Amino acid sequence: MLDIYPWQKQQWHHLLQMQHQQRLPHALLFSGPEGTGLNQFAQSFAMQLLCLSKKDSKQACGTCQSCQLYLAGNHPDKLMIEPEDSGKQIKIAQIRELIEYVSLKSFSGNTKVAILDPAEAMNRATANALLKTLEEPPPQSMLLLLSHRPSSLPITIRSRCQRIEFNTMSGPEVTEWVNSQIGDTEHSAELLLQLSYGAPLKSLELLEDEQLEQRSIIIKDLKQLSKTGADVVKIAAKWQELGCTSVLGWLLRIIQDLVRLKLVKDKANIVNIDMKQDLQDLVKPLDLRALVQNYDLVHNKYQESVGLMNYNELSLLEEVVIRWNNPETVK
Repeated sequence: MLDIYPWQKQQWHHLLQMQHQQRLPHALLFSGPEGTGLNQFAQSFAMQLLCLSKKDSKQACGTCQSCQLYLAGNHPDKLMIEPEDSGKQIKIAQIRELIEYVSLKSFSGNTKVAILDPAEAMNRATANALLKTLEEPPPQSMLLLLSHRPSSLPITIRSRCQRIEFNTMSGPEVTEWVNSQIGDTEHSAELLLQLSYGAPLKSLELLEDEQLEQRSIIIKDLKQLSKTGADVVKIAAKWQELGCTSVLGWLLRIIQDLVRLKLVKDKANIVNIDMKQDLQDLVKPLDLRALVQNYDLVHNKYQESVGLMNYNELSLLEEVVIRWNNPETVK
């Protein structure tokens, strides 16, 4: 069976109510930060829509022919559209496949579901190709668009979808769920949720691929950059090996904490609370204005790294490193 996560109950009940009242639109936009489980929710909802059991049930039965086909991964009334390679664009040929798919008669019932994940992987041409189907959807079609950055979608796409938001969550239910997943670790669920800005699945990823160790390396390198004679090329190359987007994401969180410490010192409410002493040592020689400028630079580079354009990752990181102490030296 496909289950929703504990923090998704409100959105689930809302959609079930709309379904019961026959008010479901032909296009839904599920939006929320990474780590909130949009894909899992969409898969569960699609399975429930296609279930041949009672339509007023709270979830798919898991036993009918439709559910069995879905769980086997070959349901003829469900189409998954995603980039062929991670981080790449959705091709216009894939959108044309989607358009043809939803125009065909349903195989097992009266609904055909297409899931597009992530929707922001569409460029202007692919978004325009999808627009007519959103404007004049076939009666039996249901389009589920998933997006972590809905503001990057064209307004013409957003305005033709009903948006269901999945915000980051906090509270004992979420903390209990994270605790049940992490097992025996030196890092608490509360800290992991704080570092992931309340995204439960993202908090689990921090324990994978040595991401917390990456943070320690980055802070150590920033201390090195404050000294004369630091090898900026070597540091940028090291950061590239760690992963450009991951490093830039950590830098954003670190710089935010440094700004807070610069403003209110010991009373600062920082995210990286377990590394407060290291950050206090790091912030002493830094200039507040330079920190703010560096934050703007890193934010822009982060947007470039997650966008659809292909950028030279090493060049992005070298510019960040070179400008750390002198943010106005490179234009």
